[in-house]
Amino acid sequence: MDRSSLEQLLTPIAASSDPTGLAVRVAVLPDGQRPEASDWHTAEWVTIDGIPHASVLIGPGGAIQLTPGVYRAWVEITAPPEKPVAASPRFQIT
Repeated sequence: MDRSSLEQLLTPIAASSDPTGLAVRVAVLPDGQRPEASDWHTAEWVTIDGIPHASVLIGPGGAIQLTPGVYRAWVEITAPPEKPVAASPRFQIT
């Protein structure tokens, strides 16, 4: 993805039941870093071909602005009493 692009970052979620009624947050960090409390951003659910995706707008004017580098998205789902966190595969901003 180009750093000047404003796009939805969609992270697919494998779940045994439909998570789209649950709160979801996303953190996007350089590869090798783990999210801190201040890194999380409220996300939305988008379902594509029956697969739920955590969605957050990244780029200039979006919730998250990134410089060139390699990143991972972290997704946190609030599913009381659980709060699972999963990391995406690496992706690059050019």
